[in-house]
Amino acid sequence: MNIRSWKTIFTAIFGLLILIYALQNVANINGGMYASFEYVLSQADHAAYPESVIPAITPPALIWGVLLLVLGLEFACAVFIGIGSWSMWKQRDASAADFGAAKKHAMNGLGLAVIVWFLLFGTFGAAAFQMWQTAIGASSYNGAFQLTVYALLLFGLVSLEDH
Repeated sequence: MNIRSWKTIFTAIFGLLILIYALQNVANINGGMYASFEYVLSQADHAAYPESVIPAITPPALIWGVLLLVLGLEFACAVFIGIGSWSMWKQRDASAADFGAAKKHAMNGLGLAVIVWFLLFGTFGAAAFQMWQTAIGASSYNGAFQLTVYALLLFGLVSLEDH
């Protein structure tokens, strides 16, 4: 198999991973997902750094807003990456220019994935809401870190010029 096929397969696997996580979140939206967001946004049980420059968010409407934003962005990542992977697969034996153009949606999906897990979970969740202080928050942050690394590695790999 050529490098274009591997880029496409790896990208499709990541898109599938994101889709499965998003579907699992939907399956658990009223239980675990909402409870996790409520817990992190409330800044409960922060012993190491009990004070925060960001106020806690406790109104259910705001929690649902954040939760639905994240969920919608997860699905958007999966869709962009899925469309991009399919486009790349169809163009894997085409010219370098055609294959490069086929990467557009995958690159946008991978970039959006970095925004979701690096910005929303890493910057806002971990830094602003100090989610690293609790077991539930730390687990979410660690998972977000892994997804950020996968997305960045794939972003770098897929963006390399093909011959």
